[in-house]
Parts: sequence; structure tokens; C-alpha cells
Amino acid sequence: MSDRRHEWISKRAYAIWEEHGRPHGRDDEHWRQAVAERNALERTKASADGREVLVKFRPKPPRPEMPRQDWVNPSTKVG
Repeated sequence: MSDRRHEWISKRAYAIWEEHGRPHGRDDEHWRQAVAERNALERTKASADGREVLVKFRPKPPRPEMPRQDWVNPSTKVG
């Protein structure tokens, strides 16, 4: 593991520990979460500071469940 990667994970694990109220005995859990977050950043080719995210595979936007409001039902009688 590179020094920069290790430092990033260490700082993130510490931040997670603080966010969870500094609980005793959960350091492995916080470290694993920080590693998972770093791996996700690397998979998406995001910058280390998170300012720029270049997503490799973007999910498709969800299809609307209801027809758009400008849609007209031909069976609807007007007047």
C-alpha cells in the first residue's frame, strides 16, 4: 500500500470513528469502511480529494412510472 493511500485511509477511518461518536473497539470496522470508500474512489477514477469524479459506468436514469403530462390518451373524448 502506498504511503499516500495509507494516509488517506487512516484519516478517513479516524473521521468515521469521530462521526460515530468515538466508540471503543470498532476500529477494524472503521478501517474496512475507509478502505471500501478509497477503493470506490479508485474504481470511479475520482480524484483523491473527491473534487472531480469521472464515473466509469454511469447508471441509466430511471424510467418514469407515470406518463408525462403532455401525453394525450387518444381514447379520451374531448367536449
